[in-house]
Amino acid sequence: LGPNKVNSIFPITTEFITNIFHDDTKIIWVHGIKIWYNLIIIILSKFYNKKVFVRDEINNIKKRSYFNIFINKIFFYFIDNFIDCYLSVGRENTKAYKAYGVNKKKIHHVPWVVDNNFFFIKKKSKIKKLRILFTGKLIYRKGCDILLNSVNLLNKNSNFKKNTEILIIGDGVLKNKLIQFKKKNNLTNVKFLGFKNQNSIKSYYKKSNLFIIPSREENWGLAVNEAMAAKNAIISSNSVGSAQDLLRNNYNGYIFKNDDYKNLAKKIYKIYNNKKKIIKFGNNSSKIISSWTFNECYVGLNKAIKFALKK
Repeated sequence: LGPNKVNSIFPITTEFITNIFHDDTKIIWVHGIKIWYNLIIIILSKFYNKKVFVRDEINNIKKRSYFNIFINKIFFYFIDNFIDCYLSVGRENTKAYKAYGVNKKKIHHVPWVVDNNFFFIKKKSKIKKLRILFTGKLIYRKGCDILLNSVNLLNKNSNFKKNTEILIIGDGVLKNKLIQFKKKNNLTNVKFLGFKNQNSIKSYYKKSNLFIIPSREENWGLAVNEAMAAKNAIISSNSVGSAQDLLRNNYNGYIFKNDDYKNLAKKIYKIYNNKKKIIKFGNNSSKIISSWTFNECYVGLNKAIKFALKK
């Protein structure tokens, strides 16, 4: 019903009456717990005697007010009665569910993963220049400006400027402002490459050595999975959900303090100053991500199904 678009209201459909609440349907899997349309389906499922799985990225990485926490606890106290299993995407997701009163038996690990084989590289080419990669929308939340401020600080060392290449992939409302910052500060080692699709972006993952995700807020960040599959060292802000599961300090990269470009600059310089560490970190990334696959999703989903159908 209404326009064919996606936002906080649309799409609106009545097809769930015949297609989702079909007699053969045993489990309804909903993505997103606080979307009004999904809430209706969750509640109606109880009356249609269907089991409900929810997958949501909710976490408490971003500091919440006591009032916000209180409201969330009330919300989960009510809605938990209609949900049979929560499919957790990672550690912070699980911690948030528990904090809001969800029984740990109802939480099953069905992680966010990518096709690792699509991004896999057997061996990196010899490092001549440290190639640093950023991918994402050029918006405030993604923190590309934090990265550029770090590069500007590090470029005071002429050798760093000469021996690094920072590739910025993505588009967004801040693009012109960021390009102006580059020109004003003569960041000749920074290149803006615009938007790239999945097929072309994987070649940049393979050519880079260090992937940086400086987001001020990021529920997960699948680009980290992709970069690790392509044997990149990782530097992430401590406000990125995936960093809590996939990044081990001084093993496959570093975590820096959110919104602190000086702290990020220190972490970048640590890696720049040690080429052996870059290779080691990249290989370690590949080891870690090898256990984050579709098979783990399959195993977790199977456990959730068995748990739900026994109830």
